[in-house]
Amino acid sequence: MSMFMRLISPAVLIVLLGVGMSSAAIVPITGVNAGVNGKPPYMLESITVGDFTITSEFLALGKSAGSTFPFSNIRYADDFNLNTAAIRNGSGAWRVTNIGGLNTYSDINGEDPDFFLLEVGMNDPVVVRAILADGTLGQAIRISKSAWGDTGLDRVGILGGGQPIGGIAFAITDLLDAGGQPLAANTAIRGLQFNSENMDPVHFSAAMIPEPATLAILGLGGLLILRRLR
Repeated sequence: MSMFMRLISPAVLIVLLGVGMSSAAIVPITGVNAGVNGKPPYMLESITVGDFTITSEFLALGKSAGSTFPFSNIRYADDFNLNTAAIRNGSGAWRVTNIGGLNTYSDINGEDPDFFLLEVGMNDPVVVRAILADGTLGQAIRISKSAWGDTGLDRVGILGGGQPIGGIAFAITDLLDAGGQPLAANTAIRGLQFNSENMDPVHFSAAMIPEPATLAILGLGGLLILRRLR
């Protein structure tokens, strides 16, 4: 059983995460709950991958650095606001570090996905490399554009308006070390580097356990919801 499952009560898991388990791999995101009845403005509430759903309370944001198209900003990927996209148009590498405000990130999600990426257009391949704890890079993982899943949301705004928002999810064990071997589940990494120059990210996050005080509040809320359902 993962640390994530042990630290959260069954009641909270039922309310916030659902009851399904799925094996992690580079897989399409199958649904995103945002906005009112799927209409903008979009503020991300939860992400679904197959039978696994994770809510924003359990998603940690990172700090992005890299180039973007004029009048855009790579930091648009660093929040739950899905109304803004970091339009890149041939920009260089994009790095995400400081996930959850920490120097390194480690898996807490067992066999479920660790990382969640949304892109406007869902029409660009993805090249991702782990930034290892010593600052070096792991070997590249190449993800074809056919891997994107349709979230059911469409991009709003002038740049890229009307295009669908697609999503992919993957685990730390899907990444490679410098020698080309899959990372172990307990590997600590500094972050991720994306070398896809035309990918237009809308959102990136990673599964993470909240602070104990937040967990207590969430647990109380989950129990109250369960009482109302009885």
